[in-house]
Amino acid sequence: MKTKTYDATAVLGLPVWLIDTVSEDEEGTIEIPRLNTLMASVAVARVLEPARLGGREIRFLRHVLAFTGSEFADALGLSDKSVVSRWETGRARPGDFTEKTIRQLVLNLLGPRAPGVEIGDNAIPGMRIRPRDDAAPMQFALRRRRGPKGRVLCYVPVPRERTASESAVAAAVEA
Repeated sequence: MKTKTYDATAVLGLPVWLIDTVSEDEEGTIEIPRLNTLMASVAVARVLEPARLGGREIRFLRHVLAFTGSEFADALGLSDKSVVSRWETGRARPGDFTEKTIRQLVLNLLGPRAPGVEIGDNAIPGMRIRPRDDAAPMQFALRRRRGPKGRVLCYVPVPRERTASESAVAAAVEA
């Protein structure tokens, strides 16, 4: 088996690239190691990104948390259980406070399962949620890191490379 870069969008439901992580055998069968750790890492990395959450991202977060729509609404303190469905289908969106509550819930429940994602102090309360743009896929690599119980195999976010136009804008801003 050899490792390769793999577009995991179809598996996860969000645009995610796995960098030199996935194994492929002679028949072309793909193996994603530690899939639960990957899903928790993707969820935590996404809620730390200040771009507004979209419907499929909210659905992904709910699924990774293993909540039904009703359980998710209860965990958020919502009396109207159907609002979760409206968020997930894009017919409504959560307000800023509720979105931060979703993000904090994910960090509290999934943060310990994502040891490769660094979570800063005051990550969510101090966050300024910005409008959604055409975000590039998230990228992750499988690495060994020191965790609370010694060295652990975990997924680490890989910063994406800037495009030429982004580099020019960054250079202008830094000058």
